[in-house]
Amino acid sequence: MAIAFQNSTTAGVGFASTGVISVPSGVADGDVLLLAFVLEESAASPAVTGWTQAATVSGGGTQDNLTRVWYRRASSEPASYTVTFGGSYGDSAALAMLRYTGVVSSGSPLRTTATVSRVASLGTPQTSAALTGVLAGDMAVHTAGVVKATWNSVTYTLAGPGGSWAQRANIVASADSDPGVLMIDQLGTGTAPACTAAGTGATNTAWCFAALALIPEPEATGASTHILSTAVRRASTW
Repeated sequence: MAIAFQNSTTAGVGFASTGVISVPSGVADGDVLLLAFVLEESAASPAVTGWTQAATVSGGGTQDNLTRVWYRRASSEPASYTVTFGGSYGDSAALAMLRYTGVVSSGSPLRTTATVSRVASLGTPQTSAALTGVLAGDMAVHTAGVVKATWNSVTYTLAGPGGSWAQRANIVASADSDPGVLMIDQLGTGTAPACTAAGTGATNTAWCFAALALIPEPEATGASTHILSTAVRRASTW
């Protein structure tokens, strides 16, 4: 079964200790959800109940950028989830949630993950982390987490590379460091895409990337297939 993106939601939060994001519409049990979170405090410990951390990366002592991605198999989903920031002061954050179908239904849905911090070099463009071991049917999903290095009034927008890369979520929260999340995907590639910022604040952006590859559900090979093949063999001997 091929993995397919369905829809997404986003949310921006200013000067708070928690952030709420809606679950994408039409979600069904067994769908795989990805939740991306970008916070303007690197030392924070964000958490969300019922989700498993897939990847996390921060700017460390260089820039206050914490980018984290969780996953969850949908099961009797609520209308929304609340992320607790776990910071030492009121923070601003950007959140995005993606919904996929056709992902493997048991075990970890992740083939591989990778992260990279690009905060040491401000501005645009910036390149995500390459993924190793990606297979043809896997869905590569890259999350760019962006904050402004200097808190000021200038603004920016985000964009993926286009082409075979599909943009699935894009938000820049209008608060403090203007944290932003960009999520893009493509089937069957481990290459690292380059993302860009535009606007008067583009040269002031500090980037972190979290990447992962989702595993597809194997094609069914049940009893009916065995019965059919047995009948064909028997018929060939008559």
